[in-house]
Amino acid sequence: MKEVWLGACIALTVGCGSGEPVPSPEAKAPLKEAAPAPEVDERIRRLVASEFPTLTDENAADFLREWGATQTERQVVLDTKHGRIVVELFDDVPVHRANFLYKVYRRYFDPAEFTRVVPDFVVQGGNSEEERPQQLRFLIGQHTLPAEFQDDKVHVRGALAMSRSYSENPEKRSSGYDFYIVTGRKIGAEELGRIQRDKGRTYTPAQAQAYAKEGGAPHLDGEHTVFGRVVKGMDVVDRLAATPRDGSDWPVERLEVRMNVLSEAPEVSDAF
Repeated sequence: MKEVWLGACIALTVGCGSGEPVPSPEAKAPLKEAAPAPEVDERIRRLVASEFPTLTDENAADFLREWGATQTERQVVLDTKHGRIVVELFDDVPVHRANFLYKVYRRYFDPAEFTRVVPDFVVQGGNSEEERPQQLRFLIGQHTLPAEFQDDKVHVRGALAMSRSYSENPEKRSSGYDFYIVTGRKIGAEELGRIQRDKGRTYTPAQAQAYAKEGGAPHLDGEHTVFGRVVKGMDVVDRLAATPRDGSDWPVERLEVRMNVLSEAPEVSDAF
């Protein structure tokens, strides 16, 4: 079943102000009873063999903070059929930053695929139900991440964030594997004002200008953790978002992505 971690669109009481349901990058809640362990190909087991622990909700945050403190890299390159995307990871969102780097080092995203595309909203991927990622999630460990919300990290165009389950998840913990990049749409002052009133938050003038000029998805602020941003290749993200899709927003063609850590910062173009 292809949407185990994608989930369906849900209706939020904040956002567009039009009364229409607003989609969210939702990850399906883990089953209460453990699913049967997949049969693991020995080649994949050797590929990701390590002395690292199997990650769980109980140990993931502490392990990732400790491991992430030993890593200095802040850029990851995403290579797709439409070109290259470069993302910058934020140092002050330490668990999510380390988690993304760790999955790259463990070769989870080599390859992965974008499994949901919604024009003027997001491209989402990393958690397909193909055999290889299922095996890797079993080996690396099924886990979620504690929310790391920060007022200065919002869902403007180009934001990198993690999806989450909206079911039985009062702490708004993030998926450990499923990420998305915001394309978004332009948000006017009146709509942003309603979101501020409904969510009880205040945007800075710079944030309001970014939403109005470049766009984004402010109804997701305070719901999902933003931990990075696109610094190069938003035109590639837009081409991915424009891919024809089925009724569940699944792209009708495979959108494979391969990731690698960059040891040096790329020349940064205007991302937004």
